[in-house]
Amino acid sequence: MQIEHSHSAGRRGALTRARHCLQGALPHCGGDGCTLTRRLWRRARWWKAAIRLHGTQYCVPQCFEGAMRECLDRIVRTAAPSPAVRHRIPLGLLLLSRGQLSNRQLRTALQAQQDCGSHRLGEWLARMGYATEQQVTAGLGAQWACPVLTSEVSPDLRMLRLLPFRWLETFRMLPLQYVPSTRMFYLAFSEGIDYPALNAVEQMLDCRTEACLISASAMDRALEHSGRQRGPGDLLFEGWRDAAEMAHITCGYAAKLGVKEVRAVGCGGHVWVRLSAGSDVAHLLFRSAVAGRNR
Repeated sequence: MQIEHSHSAGRRGALTRARHCLQGALPHCGGDGCTLTRRLWRRARWWKAAIRLHGTQYCVPQCFEGAMRECLDRIVRTAAPSPAVRHRIPLGLLLLSRGQLSNRQLRTALQAQQDCGSHRLGEWLARMGYATEQQVTAGLGAQWACPVLTSEVSPDLRMLRLLPFRWLETFRMLPLQYVPSTRMFYLAFSEGIDYPALNAVEQMLDCRTEACLISASAMDRALEHSGRQRGPGDLLFEGWRDAAEMAHITCGYAAKLGVKEVRAVGCGGHVWVRLSAGSDVAHLLFRSAVAGRNR
C-alpha cells in the first residue's frame, strides 16, 4: 500500500510539473475565461507570439479581439468632439488693447467672418492686412500663456513616426522634440493649444508634453512636408464605426504585421490605435463623420 501511495504521489507530482511546464511555455492571457486548456488548443492553431494591449498580454487573436472591443467601446463613449475653449480676452480685443488694431478694422474683420461663416478671426485680420501674422501669433501666445516659436520649423522624420499624420493635420499639431531621459515631448500648435489632444498623446506614449505656438504659415509648410514623409503604416478610416468593427480591423492588422504591443486612445471624434512590432510602428486612425466636418 505504501508503494502504491508513493507511485500515486509520484504521478501527481509529474502531472503538476508538466502542468507548470505548459503554463511556463504558454503565455499568460488576460482574456476572461481563457484557461490553460483553451490556450493549449488555441496555440496549436496559432503559432505567433502573444499580443499586449496596454500592457496586458493576450494569447491569441480571439482573446485579444474581445479585449480590444471592450477597450474601444469605452473610448468611443468618451471620444466625442469637445467644445472650443473660450478665453476671457478675445484675440481681437487683445490686439486692440495693444494698439495693433483699430475699432473699425476689428468690426470689419468680425463682419467678414460672420458673413463667410468660416475661418478664425486671426486669419481674417491677416488676410485683410489689419495685422501681421506675427502679431496674431503673439496674441494667441498671450491668450494661451505659452511661448511662441518664431524660427522656421523643420519636422524631424523620427518625431513624425511617433504620431499619425492625419492626427497632426486634424489638430494642427507638430512634434518638435522628444527627450527620452525625461520622457518629455515638445509639440507646436498654430490655432491654440488643444489640451485633450495633448492628453491623448501623453496616454498613448506614456510621456509628458509641453506646448508652444507657431505661425499658421509655418504650420502649413511643416504639415505639407510631413505629408510627403509619412509611411505606408499610417492609415485613416473615414466614417465612425462601432467598437466591434474597429476591433476586428485592428485584430486583422495586428495579425498581419506580427504586432506585439497595441495601445488606443480617443479624442475629438477620433480613435487612434498604435501597433508596435519592435521598432516598426503602424497607426490606425478612425475618424467620425462629425469630426471630419468640424475640422
